[in-house]
Amino acid sequence: MARDGGITRERILTAAMDLALQQGHVATSIDEIITQSGITKGTFFYHFPSKKALSVALIEKFSANEIETLESCMAKANKLSNDPLQQLLIFVGLIQELRGQQQSRIGCLYASYSYENQLEDEEITPIVTETMNRWRDELGNKIKEIIKCHPPRSSIDPYQLSDMFMVTLEGAYVLSRLMQRTDIVEIHLEHYKTYLGSLFSQG
Repeated sequence: MARDGGITRERILTAAMDLALQQGHVATSIDEIITQSGITKGTFFYHFPSKKALSVALIEKFSANEIETLESCMAKANKLSNDPLQQLLIFVGLIQELRGQQQSRIGCLYASYSYENQLEDEEITPIVTETMNRWRDELGNKIKEIIKCHPPRSSIDPYQLSDMFMVTLEGAYVLSRLMQRTDIVEIHLEHYKTYLGSLFSQG
């Protein structure tokens, strides 16, 4: 029974995440989630007593997925090259490829929830912040390695350059939604890679 309950809970979360990424968190109703997941209203409230409880679970799931993506793509990049600059370029390329495979679900649940709720949630904001900081630190530390091997052509803060990746990615999500184009993320991450190549001496 507990095993079946876990499967049902995951089905609800998957349906809710798909809808939130497509149309926004606020615009997604519990009835829509119930219909898409093929359950009864009683089953929904058994697993999630409120939409807020569902929101927290969604952000936790999304955060876990994002951290897994960060770690798996960085580990793969590190195996493919010994040069930290090439590792970072490969990492960005892997993110491009991954987002291209997820075109039907492209978007950021953080943006969908946080922007609509004005980043004023004592349960959700710390989860989002912790995950964003994991990405910032991982990329910033990699950029510090790059600086040791490839002196930059201008003075930079490695963690600001790390932030630039996140700004590029999140901003591309917004543009992709507004312009109804699925190639925006790939295009702007390619610009980020070009900037990295021009910033660091590879000779």
